[in-house]
Amino acid sequence: MIVSFYDAGFKGLQNNASLVVDNASYKLVKRGVEFDSMSCKCEAFTGDAQPTYCVVKDDRGRYVYGCLAGVPQLNNDNQTEIQASDLKLMLDCDVALDTSQTFFSLFDYLRAVFDTWKEYTLQYDVELVCPEENVSWVYLKPPEGGYVCYNVWHDLIAPYLKFYGLYMTSKIDLVNKKVVFTVGKSMITPKAVRLWEYGIKNFGKVTTGVSEAQCIVYDKTGGTLVYGYHWVLGQNNTVTVAHIDAFDYLPTIYPIRRKIVWKETENYEEEGTSLLNEGNREALEILTKYMFNENIELSNFEADFSTRFDIYLSRGGNKYKSLPCGELHYDANGLVKVQIGYRFTGIEFLLR
Repeated sequence: MIVSFYDAGFKGLQNNASLVVDNASYKLVKRGVEFDSMSCKCEAFTGDAQPTYCVVKDDRGRYVYGCLAGVPQLNNDNQTEIQASDLKLMLDCDVALDTSQTFFSLFDYLRAVFDTWKEYTLQYDVELVCPEENVSWVYLKPPEGGYVCYNVWHDLIAPYLKFYGLYMTSKIDLVNKKVVFTVGKSMITPKAVRLWEYGIKNFGKVTTGVSEAQCIVYDKTGGTLVYGYHWVLGQNNTVTVAHIDAFDYLPTIYPIRRKIVWKETENYEEEGTSLLNEGNREALEILTKYMFNENIELSNFEADFSTRFDIYLSRGGNKYKSLPCGELHYDANGLVKVQIGYRFTGIEFLLR
């Protein structure tokens, strides 16, 4: 394998631009709803310019992976150590989004966010590719109103990818000199995973992650509380609105951990509705961080981000649940490991 460096205009750096990789050091983890990571060691990079992009190619010069180059570091063995960053990191910046515009569909919204980001960052050599067909555009939507400052990735894209069952990948198009971000649908291609065939007995189960979230607006003048939607995350990863007055209301993840989004106002008549809508959205976003959290790894298993893993725990048993692909691990020889579901991040879990 070789790595090649390019400047911001996708022009290859001429001085020592293509370096042979120590194949044993090459590690790549692709993530559909979080940032990828890539690291490797190669020949010493002696160029006097800091590269913008890094492209990994196979021994025949064919494209394998593209990323942000970071700052190549020379170690004591006269090798360049590369800790590259996902191209999606370009989206980790703030913009002022006009939420008064009408978004007719989820992908209409994503394109509007992308176009706003391009305008703010003057990134014209980028492209967003979305599926032609749409998904149901419900619940998680930007608040209605005027301009609001948000982080493009963390506030406007990542929560929507998880909630609506999507993923995003990125690639450097060297021919057309641009970065291409592609949104796809997860859990499309079914694959049965019988855990006993892989000798897997221990896997993560959420026990104390946040399972409920709700906004409460405190009307300080009237001394009353106004409650927003009571969102509940079930074990099947479905977010529903709980109806407290219904006798059959039962949360499905125990022990119950509830998160409250608290808002206060001394002018509820004018600000109450806006605060409630904002809080409803924030509460729903909180639950998206806890969707599909599992800890199942498979080696020598072919999959991609569109795969739906139907999990069976024991021979003759019913399906436990369906999970998306969280991570794809590669070495110099190709795909070596698949992470099913999204990894636990600050969540306590029980090994079953």
